[in-house]
Amino acid sequence: MTNFPQSRARVCATPKFLQRALAHHSWPCQARKAVQKTPFTSEISRIFARESDLTTPGDLCYALDTYRHQGLANMRSQASLDIYVRQPLAGEDTQSRHGLAPTLRPEYTFARFVRTHNNMLAYAASLAVAENPARAYNPLFIHSASGLGKTHLLHAIGNEAIQRHGWLKVLYVTCERFATEFYRSLHEGKTAQFRKLYRTADILLLDDVHFLREKTATQEELFHTFNDLHHRGKQIVLTSDRPPEELPHLQERLISRFRWGLVADIQPPDFESRLAILHAKATELNLDIPETTLELIAGRIRSNVRALEGALIRLTATAALNGHELSPDSLTALLPPPERPKPVVLTPEIVKQEVARYYQISVEDLEGISRERRVVCARQIAIYLARELTEHSFPALGTIFGGRDHSTIMHAYRKAKALAESPLFSGEIAHLKAKLLALTERTE
Repeated sequence: MTNFPQSRARVCATPKFLQRALAHHSWPCQARKAVQKTPFTSEISRIFARESDLTTPGDLCYALDTYRHQGLANMRSQASLDIYVRQPLAGEDTQSRHGLAPTLRPEYTFARFVRTHNNMLAYAASLAVAENPARAYNPLFIHSASGLGKTHLLHAIGNEAIQRHGWLKVLYVTCERFATEFYRSLHEGKTAQFRKLYRTADILLLDDVHFLREKTATQEELFHTFNDLHHRGKQIVLTSDRPPEELPHLQERLISRFRWGLVADIQPPDFESRLAILHAKATELNLDIPETTLELIAGRIRSNVRALEGALIRLTATAALNGHELSPDSLTALLPPPERPKPVVLTPEIVKQEVARYYQISVEDLEGISRERRVVCARQIAIYLARELTEHSFPALGTIFGGRDHSTIMHAYRKAKALAESPLFSGEIAHLKAKLLALTERTE
């Protein structure tokens, strides 16, 4: 037998558990074949952590003669087994043990994530997923603008899950890499290996889903990968720069699946949150920075956590090189000018609100099933404007407008387009369009 750093524990395990363990870990061929010949085929819960006294993550390596002599075929409900667990070697990465690139960044943990009221929902949901994969929220979809921490949370889920459930296969990948590897597998005729890699993951962490826009073949592959993992009770976590219903040029069936679980957003931090983030970063780096300096940074940089941390490091590095604290004038010169609020980005939700306000009906009326003439007309105009002024596809608009079929949305679009060319409605529609375009020129 191969010698590994080991610990030993006595666990109470069902034969089904043994089969699942053999399927995922390095047990001897003779024992593996013995189990595979038995009729233990159904999926079971992950009972190892719950029913053993092992607290250090590791890989199951082999069982002793205790159960081989008993005969696996004669085991009824439970058997007491002596299990050896291989402990991770110093510096060894769990993903590498599963044949994966070590892509999780160890510095991204829950402990180093600054919690504020702007990100509390996403943080709490991520922690729940790491503690109980596929039992809390599945899938979990996190969306925010760039630099607000969604990738940090994705890595934190992976790192925490590995610490708590070291036998699980955790796979983090960006959608860009997913698409690249998929097209490479098609070119090299290795789609079976590609699917084996992604469809055997226990936790799939998929970053930047918005990258998949207009990649039809990759969307098709992700759809089937998602279905396979979800059907087998595996955890899926996704991130994007916008909520699922606002993802343009994405298949409707993918959008609907992204919304099966919990959709959590991260909002840009307010002044107090930005100040708390700067305090946490200064403490982490053992920096003694005056409160006035931190307040100046928090007041200048409003939207991006990454930019906040970069400005803090730049100021402290400059002060260290100069050998003295920076004057207020020097600080002001080193910091970027105060950020101007970004212009409003038109979304179908904004279009619905403006159209509903103009025609004095509710947004619920636009999304509902009312066949009242004025409601139907307003709904068609809203669909037309949403299609003209945003990048959303007909299927995506169908989801946004009350879960309608894309053919219904296309019909409404054509009807409203005809109205826009008629003398009776052209003025109203042109006025609404100009009003919506004016919103993009104003600031929030």
